[in-house]
Amino acid sequence: MKSTMILLSIMALFFVGLAVHSSYGEEVLVTVDTVDSLVQPYLDAELVNAISIGVVQGDKSWSQHFGSLSTEVNKKPTGRTVYEIGSMSKVFTGILLAHAVKSGRVTLNQSIGTIMKKLQTANKKVGKSIRLGHLSTHISGLPRLPSNLAPVDNANPYADYDRKRLLEFMCGVEPERKPGAKGEYSNLAVGLLGDLLAVEAGMDYGALLMQNLTGPLELNDTCLNLSYDQIDRLAPPHNAGRQADKNWTFDALAGAGGIRSTTDDMMRFIDANLHPPEGVLGEAIELAWKQHLPSRNGDFAMGLGWHIARDGQTRWHNGQTGGYHSMILVSRELDAGVVVLCNTATGEVDALAESIIQALAGMKVAPRTFPKEKSIPAAEVARLVGRYQIVPQFILTVRADGEKLFVQATNQGENRVYPESPTEWKLRVVDASLTFEVPDKGKCVAVTLHQNGRDMRGTRIGD
Repeated sequence: MKSTMILLSIMALFFVGLAVHSSYGEEVLVTVDTVDSLVQPYLDAELVNAISIGVVQGDKSWSQHFGSLSTEVNKKPTGRTVYEIGSMSKVFTGILLAHAVKSGRVTLNQSIGTIMKKLQTANKKVGKSIRLGHLSTHISGLPRLPSNLAPVDNANPYADYDRKRLLEFMCGVEPERKPGAKGEYSNLAVGLLGDLLAVEAGMDYGALLMQNLTGPLELNDTCLNLSYDQIDRLAPPHNAGRQADKNWTFDALAGAGGIRSTTDDMMRFIDANLHPPEGVLGEAIELAWKQHLPSRNGDFAMGLGWHIARDGQTRWHNGQTGGYHSMILVSRELDAGVVVLCNTATGEVDALAESIIQALAGMKVAPRTFPKEKSIPAAEVARLVGRYQIVPQFILTVRADGEKLFVQATNQGENRVYPESPTEWKLRVVDASLTFEVPDKGKCVAVTLHQNGRDMRGTRIGD
């Protein structure tokens, strides 16, 4: 099954339509009370566990922290709480590419076969036609995920995807389109880019990250592998239903989503992108910030790793792993930025990050309102539980916890679904819904997934 048909991509990208405008020379101060009012609806609706927000305005920076780390750990996060940042890692990988360019080690137009040398004989066309710049701007023609991603543990899907498997896939892949022809967001492409940069530098991705980016910026808690102290400060992961989940680890595709960080570090990262330091690193940040791909067919314009919002100025990226969601937005026009880190895998927090950057621009932003959740008796919910096969490689696993219902697609994280009626349930993290076929008595016999204008029916194959 093609990745475009997957219920929720492993590193889902929830596009925003941000349009920020401000009066020239007018300083807008966002208060603690403003952020409190914007966050409170998320807490009242029980959408998140712990959430940390960092704001940078010119030479001022501050953070606020809400919720509790888990139902078992009634403790608020702090600026030093560690979170997985998922696909926000792609921005770091984009800057590492820019650093390699500014250091004279590679070029944006350099073909990937010059580094992954086996492609020169095993898959010459791919090795020659795909360039490093294509990988960072999602126009390589490579799919969202490699077809040989077959994790031992679906709750930690990237852990055992090593360089051997990556090379095996690249030697046999036949892209559906020519590089540069059309954009397709690809975890594979940026993960490959990170690995290629590591190979070229003669070290692993984590060491490269520390040597050329996080070390010089003193982002001491922004890394792949955690120390014992950082493990103690790691926020426990939760799925979209606020249930305990697993942490993710990465091997060859670390550049796509393997970084962990803190609010304190991410505020320093925002400041570095607003006011780049002197030297090669500053030049790299500028190169990554620069627009390298215009908006086409409704896609966002891109820097290296960065998405460029509809205002043409604000750079942004978000990220999600099985137990976390994050978002960063940076505007040089406003001389401001915001980062939101959450240990609940819900894309709902993207709208919160947008609201804060809009408030920084002087816009009047009202707190969100969430509809009151319908209540379906637990006995009725229990009838929906089961495994439903859409195709042999794509199965939806549905489980219940009292009146709450959760769905998990093959090789994906689990997400909570919310009732519209006893048989109609909707996801909040993506625009998708489920229709259950329930007989007068007994268990549900089939379910239909409605997503991207398609209706995909799966029949029950077991409990």
